[in-house]
Amino acid sequence: MNFLYLGRYRQRFQDIIAVMAPEDRRIIELCFGDIYIAEYCKKSERQWIGYDINDVFVNYALEHGHNAVCADILSLKKLPPADVLIFAGSLYHFNENLHHIWQLMTSCATRIILSEPIKNITSNNNIIGKIGARASAVRNGAETFRFDHDSLIEMLDSFQETYDFTYEIVSEKKDILIIINERHQHRHTGL
Repeated sequence: MNFLYLGRYRQRFQDIIAVMAPEDRRIIELCFGDIYIAEYCKKSERQWIGYDINDVFVNYALEHGHNAVCADILSLKKLPPADVLIFAGSLYHFNENLHHIWQLMTSCATRIILSEPIKNITSNNNIIGKIGARASAVRNGAETFRFDHDSLIEMLDSFQETYDFTYEIVSEKKDILIIINERHQHRHTGL
């Protein structure tokens, strides 16, 4: 992944950590892959639960003392309660299931930190783009769909018609960093 980020992969996680609030004590991270945020949560005495379909990532997290669950998040109906849910760099994998993913995310938290790549080498129709698409594949081989700024904002705007939330764009680099808040925050019970 560092290749896809041209050596700046860790910066994505630093940007996310920078927008976490002091009151964010219970954190759920979907499709976590790496344990950068888990390590930060451990050092700052926060509860972290990570969900990922890749058993290698999950086992690595477990070996380092983190609470990780191996699961296809499309099969989940609810998540345990959290102060904030983090979803970094993986929303594009669920392009055909965005409503399910949205319902899952909001089933546990009223605040979501979304970091999604919007400038992608995988969009290039050359050997570099093909390598990038293969490197980021999860389920069915190389994936070509990616959000860009306009398509992600268009999706968020259309979802506001169905779901009651506001969003704030915090930064735009290779990834766009967005904080999403439910307008009518209520306590989520989770499982």
